[in-house]
Amino acid sequence: MLPGSYRSPAARFRIWQFKEPLEKAGYDVVIRVPFPDREKKLSSGKDLNLPGRLISLLRVASAWWITRDAHKFSAVITNRDIVPELNVNFIEHRIIKKGGKLIFDFDDAIHLGLRGNKLKLFLPDCAYLVGGNPLLCEYAMTLNRNTVLIPTVVNTDYYVPIENKRNDILQIGWSGSSHTNKLCLPLLEEPIKILAQQLDFRFVVISNQDPEIHWEGVNYEFIKWNPQLEVEQLQRFDIGLMPLYDMPVERGKCGLKAIQYMALGIPALVSPVGVNVQIVEHGINGYHCDTIDDWIKYLTMLYSEPNLRKEIGASARQRVESYYSVNHALKLWQSLLNE
Repeated sequence: MLPGSYRSPAARFRIWQFKEPLEKAGYDVVIRVPFPDREKKLSSGKDLNLPGRLISLLRVASAWWITRDAHKFSAVITNRDIVPELNVNFIEHRIIKKGGKLIFDFDDAIHLGLRGNKLKLFLPDCAYLVGGNPLLCEYAMTLNRNTVLIPTVVNTDYYVPIENKRNDILQIGWSGSSHTNKLCLPLLEEPIKILAQQLDFRFVVISNQDPEIHWEGVNYEFIKWNPQLEVEQLQRFDIGLMPLYDMPVERGKCGLKAIQYMALGIPALVSPVGVNVQIVEHGINGYHCDTIDDWIKYLTMLYSEPNLRKEIGASARQRVESYYSVNHALKLWQSLLNE
């Protein structure tokens, strides 16, 4: 398995969390990451402070080395292209030409833009393509008929709901990277400011960087994201939000935020964009919010009715266990690998 990174969400949730379950199922699993990884970090998580060109050269050389015997494995699973920041595809080509069975897994619309030209050169020759949602699979099918849908999932042994939370006041939360908090949080400013004039709640943001929200009248708290405490941090939420603009890149996302909330029994309010429409069943295990009025309406409803929050949260947990858990995805991976 070639996740490309040690800690990025795509690597953690698409590759790393399957190592132990696959080993328990009887597979021999070897994971290799280029040096430095896709985020230009060492295995310890420290940044590698070298010139960009030198880092790219190191990554290409390392990728070449760690895939030298890839063709000897029964299957090679790569999470996205091995060196995505460069127009380099000879590494994937070498694996395939030597007889390696390359399975290309992706969970974002990485084909949009110039990078798509690079992918077209080797995706048709892969043994299988694995997309994280139907839209990605639709694209993959145009290049390779051996395409399988495996959704992004969480480990429900670790993502466990808390029955009785001890929050001093209701907590409405959002979690995401510093990149997405700049893109997504502005969609929530107006409804959260309006609600803050009517309801007593805390708006909590979990991210690797504080967006420094200064919304008038909003009781705001920032929590610095910690991968070791990720579940514990999210468990504080009473309601989880996932706003998105309806754009091509956003339609390619795999709904991880919503799945994380739902696995913890937290009602999820999402923009009905892309796969969010399928993950969250409106009025059953969460709500679709298309307008400012929608966000206000459903947040007010859940704020005012604790029993409804509990009911929606329980249904959300059940849906994740059935369709968006490691146990479910493991069966899909086993079927693919055995074939």
